[in-house]
Amino acid sequence: DARTFVCQVGEGSHVMGENQTRLHVYKVPEAPEIVASSGGASVQSSEIPEIARCVSRNSFPPPNITWHKNGEQLQLEENMVKMPFTLTRESSGLYTVSSTLFAHVTREDRNSLYHCSVHYWLRGQRRTVESRRVNITVFYPAEHVKLQVMPSSALVKEGDDVQLVCEADGNPAPVFSFFKRGLDDIWHDLSSLADTNSGVLNLHDVNKSSSGLYRCQTLDLDDMRQLEKDVELVVNWKPRIVAISSPLYVRQDEVVNLTCKAIAFPRPSVHWNVNGTAHEYVENQHIASNLTVRVSHDLLRAGAMCRVSNALGVSEKHIQLLDQKIQESKGVIIVVIIVCILVVAVLGSVIYFLHKKGKIACGRAGKQDM
Repeated sequence: DARTFVCQVGEGSHVMGENQTRLHVYKVPEAPEIVASSGGASVQSSEIPEIARCVSRNSFPPPNITWHKNGEQLQLEENMVKMPFTLTRESSGLYTVSSTLFAHVTREDRNSLYHCSVHYWLRGQRRTVESRRVNITVFYPAEHVKLQVMPSSALVKEGDDVQLVCEADGNPAPVFSFFKRGLDDIWHDLSSLADTNSGVLNLHDVNKSSSGLYRCQTLDLDDMRQLEKDVELVVNWKPRIVAISSPLYVRQDEVVNLTCKAIAFPRPSVHWNVNGTAHEYVENQHIASNLTVRVSHDLLRAGAMCRVSNALGVSEKHIQLLDQKIQESKGVIIVVIIVCILVVAVLGSVIYFLHKKGKIACGRAGKQDM
């Protein structure tokens, strides 16, 4: 029915005048339907990837379709943005219009929202109907990797279960590998203990030997790019005294050094129960305390106590002091006894030898008298 109508005025076959009018028929289009690309789009694609398709049905006259990203209308751009348009006249005389958006994407487009708009005329006014917003899956390689200890490294103590969590900012997630640096500076592969898909390395019942430098390495299977990140795991443990100068032989009023060595992390404090001048030496997790003290009668009798402590616990050991004079007198007595035994043994051997050779006359006379 959309056509021009003519009105003529006349007499017989003679036309006196005429006028015409145009009848416009409008059919409001249906709301546009948008379908995002199910395959997603890669930032590394050499071809322009498909973003979404838009369709509007049953309109007259045919409307136009525009595309928008984050609310801003997109324009055609050579080798960057394409929006091919299709117009179909149905048997009913109404039109179906469709358009497909092709556009290169960036990492930031993982959060972008796309929609299409259908524009049509109604009674001389331009109207617009918008589709819903859609988001597409964007694939991009990792640029950064993060490795952290869970729970916080400052809280890890012996016996804890620890996770090393590796995260990369790529999509899809890359393949994760884990390593630990040995004492020989060689990296030992721990990937067999890890979930290489989720990027988690589980360490159970850790001890001080679990401390060290760990590395997470990522591999992007698309471009074979590798990234890596290191983290230091420090296992805290309570003090253990590993050496003391005990027993220690001293003389009263003598100035001596008492030694106490321990290992712990964090660094412990060392306390003595006697007064003196203390000097501490620290190397890695080892600490040694030397106490210079004058030996008194009370110290000789009671000994000294070394106490090592940190936030995780306490370790104590007693240092025994022995009087060196008593020790020396005991040694002299033992030497005298040994000498006496040796002399008796030698004399006995001589007498026995002479008796066998018949050199002792009193022995034979005694036998004859009997």
